[in-house]
Amino acid sequence: MRLAAPMSFGVLYVAPLLPDFFRAHPGISIDLHLSDAQADLIGGGFDAAIRIAALPDSSLMARRLCDMPIHLAAAPSYLKAHGRPRHPLQLAEHAGLGYSYQLTPDTWRFHNRNGESASVRPSGPLRVNNGEAMLPSLIAGMGIGVLPQFILRDALARKELEIVLPDWSLPVSAVYWLTPPGGPRPKRVETLADFFADRLARKPGSKGPA
Repeated sequence: MRLAAPMSFGVLYVAPLLPDFFRAHPGISIDLHLSDAQADLIGGGFDAAIRIAALPDSSLMARRLCDMPIHLAAAPSYLKAHGRPRHPLQLAEHAGLGYSYQLTPDTWRFHNRNGESASVRPSGPLRVNNGEAMLPSLIAGMGIGVLPQFILRDALARKELEIVLPDWSLPVSAVYWLTPPGGPRPKRVETLADFFADRLARKPGSKGPA
């Protein structure tokens, strides 16, 4: 079967699980396609895709596998040099590092528990099409960026980065299993979906990869 997945998530979380899957299901083979660009399931002949999104494509069949928090982060050195924003609108005064395949790459949208919302158009020295490619510049203090928790995890633990505007949230994101619309899925597709749903949902100490 042909499976599409985001590059970094595929390398860190999908590929390491495959040996266990193959041992349990030796009759199934997988053609794994890794790219942060959204794969065209029908045009590309894919049986399924794993995608990190706030909302899945409504034209596809979607199954939620696990949560995937998205954070705004910056290096302590950047915040010391440029100040710590206290409101999303202040981000217009900061260098924003962009990610091309974010749901709305040209706009960061925030909300808080009081029901307030705010949007800002980031501008800065770097825009990337892979989240991990942003990390060196983010850690070096070149700006503020939005990335999923699984990419930020180690840098946050080492205190190379810290979450900015913790009282404000970006759109809730999750990891989805997507399949083309239509009739019943082949058994091998459902078998792989069940496998990932089980493994990704029971990561120790979290509701998903963290």
